[in-house]
Amino acid sequence: MFKKIVALVFLVLCTALPLSAAEPIQGPSIFFPNAEFNFGSTFDGNRVEHSFTVENRGTQELHIINVKPG
Repeated sequence: MFKKIVALVFLVLCTALPLSAAEPIQGPSIFFPNAEFNFGSTFDGNRVEHSFTVENRGTQELHIINVKPG
């Protein structure tokens, strides 16, 4: 039982470490803070619009070549 508690505490501490302590990702790395958006109910033919924030968390320039709706 004691070993399980120690293992659980160790796991919690490891996951709580700041991510900035990790090495930066080599090359470009795309990140979406909010990758989904629900427009709710809308009528057919209505134009709806939403802007997504895109971050590059890598060490090199990120090139976005093509974007398609999901």
